[in-house]
Amino acid sequence: MVLTTLIFLLLVGINFSPFLRGPADWPPEWRWSYYFVNTLDKVWLPLVIILLILGLFYVLEKKKIKLDSWVSLVLLVSLAYVFQLSVLYFSRHGIFVLIHRVINPDLNGYYTEAVKIKKLTEFIINYQKNVLDFSMHATGHPPGGIIFFWLIEKIISIVPLLKNIAYNLTPSHTDVKLIWNNLTLVQRLTAIVSAFFIPLLGSLNLIPLFYLAKKLFDKITALRSVVLAAFIPALTLFTPLNDVFFPLFFLWSFLFLIKGIKEKKPWLAFYSGIIFSVGLFFTLTILPLIVIYFFYLLANKKLVFPFLFGLFIFHFSLFTLGYNVLTVSYTLMTGLPKGRLYLTWVFYNLYDFFIFTGLPVALTYLSMFTKRIKELLFISFTFVLFLLNFSGAVRGEVGRIWLPLMFPVIMIVGNYLTNKLKVSTKYFLFLLFLQAVQVLVLQEFWVTLW
Repeated sequence: MVLTTLIFLLLVGINFSPFLRGPADWPPEWRWSYYFVNTLDKVWLPLVIILLILGLFYVLEKKKIKLDSWVSLVLLVSLAYVFQLSVLYFSRHGIFVLIHRVINPDLNGYYTEAVKIKKLTEFIINYQKNVLDFSMHATGHPPGGIIFFWLIEKIISIVPLLKNIAYNLTPSHTDVKLIWNNLTLVQRLTAIVSAFFIPLLGSLNLIPLFYLAKKLFDKITALRSVVLAAFIPALTLFTPLNDVFFPLFFLWSFLFLIKGIKEKKPWLAFYSGIIFSVGLFFTLTILPLIVIYFFYLLANKKLVFPFLFGLFIFHFSLFTLGYNVLTVSYTLMTGLPKGRLYLTWVFYNLYDFFIFTGLPVALTYLSMFTKRIKELLFISFTFVLFLLNFSGAVRGEVGRIWLPLMFPVIMIVGNYLTNKLKVSTKYFLFLLFLQAVQVLVLQEFWVTLW
């Protein structure tokens, strides 16, 4: 595993083959761009944050200092957030590229469509008719992501903050400046706030992940899962796209379901269903993960109805407002451009997914297939992953699109390393360091987001 990861990172650095980055250029296929700008003079900051995270993990696992679980969790989340910002500082464009990534319609799309909304009810009613004409990533998702930016704008318009910063900030890049100068003060504030708020939401994935892994397995597995997740390459390299906070819906929903099963409380399954359905209002990416729920519900049939009722009631409420989740989903799945080769992406989807999950994690997961593992999360998730891949429903860019699916892998690997292989703290620290280094290497040599 170690040698394979190091060889891969070396090949990435020297751009050994374009096929490491994808099968062919867009359109119609997909290949990540190779673009090296030497920023090694700034690598000190992410390295310092990496060492702080590793040091905190060592202290917590070895119990040299006893900390309240909330204190330690907040520290880990905070460091994960600072790590994302430090990698952006290290990047070729610097930390303020976040604003460019929010307001540029060819990079994001959600913000661009949000500032166009005049009446929210009309936007929802006409969503199915208009969605395929939206900008960039807004085209392929339900309306939740656009409404997210709309809500930020409305809150800022009521309680305006940071006026002087928004007024005085002038982007240096010509293309960014052209967009920026056509925005109102509130719209500029929305861009600034959301640019730094979305990475924070991505870091907050670690909170439900900790409690979910603890509920499914144990506290040590939970701690290890959290620090592994902090170094998921996709979580940092695709910020501030909405994809980085989409896992929150799955993690909180699945946590409520597992708590309902463990504590025999059907009302928790009801909440799980509601949270999952809210997630479907933001993204259809989490939909295949519902199969995992039914693996667990097979032995807990009393919770099936509360879960389904929760799943139904939110979208029934939206239906009364004129939004039909079924017809919108059909439009999104059938109306987007086609043309990518099925067999090509049967391989490259899994390749892309594992690269952006992190090679140390991915190789550990793949090694489990030789061990006859019977753990339920491993079996159910693997079924979902291969079902989704061989369906051909998604072809390309899954390193970003399948980000919610990376968190089950993290828990599976965290449990396997802890309870099956019983690896030492030092070995796990080395694995974490490899994960973190991969983030830095991909940031330095590949362009995942301009």
